[in-house]
Amino acid sequence: MNKIGLAPTSLANTPALEYIDAATQAGFEAIGMRFFRSPGLRYGFDPVVGDASRMRDVKHALADSGMELLEVLSYYLQPQMDIESMLPSLEFAAQLGASYALLIGDDPEWARMVDNFGEFCDRIAPMGLVAAIEAPVFRRVLSSIPLTVRLIVDSGRENAAVCLDPLHFVEVGHTPDDLKGLDPRLFPYTQIRDGFVVNRLGSKYWQAEPHAVGAVPLGEGQVPLAEILDILPANLPLSLEWSMPSGSELSAAEWAKRALEGTRRFVDSYYAARP
Repeated sequence: MNKIGLAPTSLANTPALEYIDAATQAGFEAIGMRFFRSPGLRYGFDPVVGDASRMRDVKHALADSGMELLEVLSYYLQPQMDIESMLPSLEFAAQLGASYALLIGDDPEWARMVDNFGEFCDRIAPMGLVAAIEAPVFRRVLSSIPLTVRLIVDSGRENAAVCLDPLHFVEVGHTPDDLKGLDPRLFPYTQIRDGFVVNRLGSKYWQAEPHAVGAVPLGEGQVPLAEILDILPANLPLSLEWSMPSGSELSAAEWAKRALEGTRRFVDSYYAARP
């Protein structure tokens, strides 16, 4: 059965300790944390790294929770990229036992992006981290699975992987068939989310009615999650991106519990429908 982790984007404005507590109360087995401020961030960022007291609190809270730190967010491959500034957050994540450092590829100069990605992989390899490229990401340079795989191949690094974004996967026009034949080792874990999509590029899952991009219960949107899971490696960890609806009066813990229950229902129904 798949391990289910809570992604930071599900509770984007929740301070770190409250976020850990919410995931713990809900019963998540794993968690992702945002320790680095992404460029152009539009939601709250809790700057834990650099504050020794808060780092200790987070370390103790995570240890007490019994949850695995699945991923640390998020690092952008851009023309102006300062890897040195990223290292403290990556080192702290490694101390906490993180497995993956999540990146987004957005440099129009291919050779430079390959070089920067290779250096990033080299810097985190001694930490035991794998560089996981979130892909595809609509309106970013790495806006397709083939381009993302090409970046990994061109870099020649072993500690590199893909973290599939299933909603963007449909938005850019991909179908589950586009995953067939790819090396399963490239997909050690995946994001999981559902929703309605706009600006599609020919996806057969598009519906004519206008919808806004938005989170909906898994299995109720346009993303062919079951068909995607059929092709990805079995039982891989799932990083849940299911943001609290705007205007909700639920607490962070209440939303985390509701999101996990909905995810388990979907996963249970998925396996019940398979031999």
